[in-house]
Amino acid sequence: MQSDQELILQFQKSIQREETFTQLVKKHQAKVYHQIKRMVNDHDDADDIAQMVWIKIWNKLDGFKMESEFSTWLFRIAYNETLNFIAKQKRQGSNTSSTDILNYENTPSHTDAPKSSEIQIKLDQGIKQLPEKQQFVFMLRYFEELNYEKIASITGTTVGGAKANYHQAIKKLEEFLKKS
Repeated sequence: MQSDQELILQFQKSIQREETFTQLVKKHQAKVYHQIKRMVNDHDDADDIAQMVWIKIWNKLDGFKMESEFSTWLFRIAYNETLNFIAKQKRQGSNTSSTDILNYENTPSHTDAPKSSEIQIKLDQGIKQLPEKQQFVFMLRYFEELNYEKIASITGTTVGGAKANYHQAIKKLEEFLKKS
């Protein structure tokens, strides 16, 4: 499989643009979708946001200068689109089911524990209690296992800010789980 950089260069040189873009989508779509779904919880909403992300990527890929990794740029766009969606929902007075429990049978897990375990449900409920930025930083660090430099780049903060958000998220989650 070709690297992101090779695919982007092919796209920018108009070499089989659609095929090249399709390869990028296939390579990253699951991670993007799951990252969005962890924040909005609803499949249809996550699907719509992911589609908007890929439309933005298509429209802006010619101008991507490769000063950062493609995945960093992609996650930043996904992060911003998700925050925009959440803000729009709040303005419209719609509650984006932030306290609903995910269907863990359809959600990938990085552990060997049963997917519908009580602790996973409580963890999800605790994550939904976090402020949006802490929620996103926690998910990037915990689920995607990204380093703080990449998280800082995605969220538009400093490395220290990313570490502080993660630390605060951990403290709040620990308190939430102790109370549960």
